[in-house]
Amino acid sequence: MTSGVGGAHRSRGRWLMASAPVTIAAAGVVLLGGPLAGLDAATAVVLAAAVAAALHGCWMFRLAAEARRDGRPGRVTGGIVALGAGLVGAAVCATAPEGQGAAAAAVLAYAGPAAGAALVGGLLLLPGVTSGGIGGGARRGLDGVCVALWKYLILLTLVLDLDGEPSAAVFVTCLLAVIGVTVAVVSGVRAPYPRWAAVTAAGGVALLVLGLAVLPLLPAGAAHRDAWLLAAGGLLVAGSVLLWAGACRSLATARLETAPARAVADGTLIGDPLLVAPVLAGGAAVLYTLFSRGRIGTEAMAIGAVAVFAVVLREVLEAATVRRFSGQLDAQVASFRSLVAGSTDVILVLDADLSVRWQSPAAARQFGLSEREVEGKPFVRLVHAEDAAAVRQSLGTAAAEPCRARFHDGFGAWRHVEFTVTDQRERPEVAGLVVHLRDVGERHELETSLQRTTRVDPLTGLANRAVLTRELTAGAGFLVTIGLDGFAGINDLHGPDVGDALLVEVAARIRSMIGGGDVAARIDGDEFAVFTRVDKVHAYTLATRLLGGLSEPYDPGTVVHLSAGIGLTPVGGGPEETVRRAGLALRRAKRSGRGRIEWHDEAVEEAYVRRATLEQHLPRAAERGEFDLAFHPVYDLVEGHPVGVEALLRWRHPRLGTIPPLETLAVARELGVTAAVHEWVLHRACRQLSLWQHEGYRLWMSVNVGCDDFVAPGFAERLSLALDSHQVEPADLVVELAEREVGADLGRLAEPLATVRSIGVRTALDGFGTGATSLGHLRRLPADLLKVDRSLFTVPAGSAGGIAPIIDVVVKLGQRLNVTVVAHGLEAEQHLHLVRSAGCRLGQGHYYGTPGPAERVEAALVRQRTW
Repeated sequence: MTSGVGGAHRSRGRWLMASAPVTIAAAGVVLLGGPLAGLDAATAVVLAAAVAAALHGCWMFRLAAEARRDGRPGRVTGGIVALGAGLVGAAVCATAPEGQGAAAAAVLAYAGPAAGAALVGGLLLLPGVTSGGIGGGARRGLDGVCVALWKYLILLTLVLDLDGEPSAAVFVTCLLAVIGVTVAVVSGVRAPYPRWAAVTAAGGVALLVLGLAVLPLLPAGAAHRDAWLLAAGGLLVAGSVLLWAGACRSLATARLETAPARAVADGTLIGDPLLVAPVLAGGAAVLYTLFSRGRIGTEAMAIGAVAVFAVVLREVLEAATVRRFSGQLDAQVASFRSLVAGSTDVILVLDADLSVRWQSPAAARQFGLSEREVEGKPFVRLVHAEDAAAVRQSLGTAAAEPCRARFHDGFGAWRHVEFTVTDQRERPEVAGLVVHLRDVGERHELETSLQRTTRVDPLTGLANRAVLTRELTAGAGFLVTIGLDGFAGINDLHGPDVGDALLVEVAARIRSMIGGGDVAARIDGDEFAVFTRVDKVHAYTLATRLLGGLSEPYDPGTVVHLSAGIGLTPVGGGPEETVRRAGLALRRAKRSGRGRIEWHDEAVEEAYVRRATLEQHLPRAAERGEFDLAFHPVYDLVEGHPVGVEALLRWRHPRLGTIPPLETLAVARELGVTAAVHEWVLHRACRQLSLWQHEGYRLWMSVNVGCDDFVAPGFAERLSLALDSHQVEPADLVVELAEREVGADLGRLAEPLATVRSIGVRTALDGFGTGATSLGHLRRLPADLLKVDRSLFTVPAGSAGGIAPIIDVVVKLGQRLNVTVVAHGLEAEQHLHLVRSAGCRLGQGHYYGTPGPAERVEAALVRQRTW
């Protein structure tokens, strides 16, 4: 619809621009062709004016069709059609003087008034000339009739009656002309919008009506006929052009009326000088005629009576319109009052000095404020002093965006309110600022609660991690992290209620021991932190004070003893980095034992990162193919060839390189996956041993097993499964236990050792001489091999030489207990000589080579065959 209307406006603009040259061209053709046809110049001018009026009438019909397509109301298109018909009628009347006899007289007598009525009626229906629809046009027409009758009364008494009674034709023609012209003038002058377009159209109608009035009054004598014809032609041409221009512009600029018309009061007759002046002048003319001539004509009396009746009728209709308008206004006021009274918002109207002029009834209901307490007082005095500047700024700019402030209610309390300001100072019925207030106390409490939740730990009331992060970003100092030892056990033993009460008490103790500028926070379940802006010495002093205070007994319904670990680190590198370093220091403190304070250390951090990486990657290292075995041969010291091989685990990490077995097993033990690692080693060693044996090499294979896995249920079954799976003889497999893990408690090993030996698998005690196992325990330890440590056969520094007495004793004891002794740790020819002299037959060490891949052992076996 918008694009269509815009296109119609452009089209009308083109028509308006084209109307003048087309009119000139048509009139020029008639003017040039008239003399050739035997017509005089005056007649040619009138005929040219008739052509121009007819042409504009046709264009007016096209304009009506365009307005109908634009969706204009029917009264608008009807009015334009009436204007077109009036223009065509004016053209017909312009050609009548050239006719002869009764036909021409009839055209002038009937077509002229009809054309004038069509023009006036169309003008009253044109957009922007009147308001209120057809009713408004009727009232405007009645205004024009009232003024016209009184003006005609003046004309009749002072001009027409001077030469006696006027003829009927002159009487009617003058009456209709005055009415038409006056209605057009009144409509143009009192047009609401668009004023200049309405005035142009009204002026065109007035000129056309005058032109139509001139033709019937054309004198019969030839002396004045040409002048009258030229005047009539000029009026018709000018009137048609002005009417066409005003009609086009009215449609282009007037609003598209879609709302139903409502009554609009134009005011009383006495209150409008434009209307009352002709009435007074007419009355004065009647009185003058009456006193000067002593009589009044019959026509004047009739016109006067009609004029008085028209004025009375006009006032009655206006009074009815006023009553309807007043009723509509009262209904609107009542509706407004009901809405305001039932609204939860408080409405205030402020004067130019920002004092309260009026308040809605909701003010007493919502805030307990009476009119006496509010009206006449500055609005700013009703708000909190801290909010006054912002409120004054909002009022000064008439901010439509909601603003917050604290408002003083009638009970002496401050209420959180939200208000908006509407500037109505330009509207006379309001003439002030309208302030809408609503109570947002509950919303404020909710927002405050939500903000507090985002800042404070709900259980302990300490700051949360987010607040701590912000503080670390903006400050410098030290971060103290606190971890409770044994808290999980308290939860399991006494329940979560006791645990929560304990955390609350811990938070209270921390809060009581820190300084005013320190920030205490709960960063995890049982981990706390304190950000302090002191130096290093005072930070450690604070940590010591916290450690002592948190180690005191607790009584959350039952006496509980806890200890704590504390980590310390300087703030730097960003808040997340600071928290991470403090966490590493805390974990170091916990691993070091209870009640420890540890500073962050770069070397410790590297070790922790390495350990964390190993812990993360170990569970799936075998699946990724990172595990491997290195083999360390056991030699016959007399014949000099391998008789057995020890399988040693190697973890080849893609980033950290080869991980030592002890470190791998320590990580596996912490993760609880040592059984899986030992089982992988067992199967891999049995498979390699089976390959060697199928190639004709006679070897036995030893594997290291932790004592915890050895005594675990099902170990013997897994051992048997590995032997069966790889077709290895049980006697060719040796299970080694480290003496440092055996300790003095041999009771738990006796039965598993007996079970393993019953399968046929031999057992060995590795590292003998480094642990707490005494020689006497060997009688109760059913082991088949005893791998002695190098310390038992190394010559002590400063000794005179000779056989070490301890290896001699161990070898002889082994022979008595039927236990084979293996010298572990041979590195030099001297070591080999010592153990041989002691009677030890088997040995192992770097003297024969370091642990290596299976290919290295196979090379040694090949050399043995070539001998």
